[in-house]
Amino acid sequence: MFRRFSIRLRDDAHHKVQQALRTKGIVNIIRLSEEIRLDNLAENIAREDIESLVMEVSQLYGAPIEFDDEALTALDLPEVLGPDNRNDLEKMLDGRTPAGDITIEVLHMKRC
Repeated sequence: MFRRFSIRLRDDAHHKVQQALRTKGIVNIIRLSEEIRLDNLAENIAREDIESLVMEVSQLYGAPIEFDDEALTALDLPEVLGPDNRNDLEKMLDGRTPAGDITIEVLHMKRC
């Protein structure tokens, strides 16, 4: 469903994305969306809708993005912050894959 956001909320999203780029160099979609939602509680907009706006704004600026799993868990399930808060699929896949067989490749980018 197409959602229209207020000018204030859009300005807030642009400002926070620019601020995140200046200070951290990366935009944390989930954390930033929750900050915007809390700053605009009177508009009663779900964080998931704000996440799509923050994603669009981040893409507009060509910003690198991240999805912080800890922030998602802390926001959605604060009572489950135990040592293992993965879902059942992640647990099952970890059990099937020996840790020694996993290789991780890291892409390094130069800043212009």
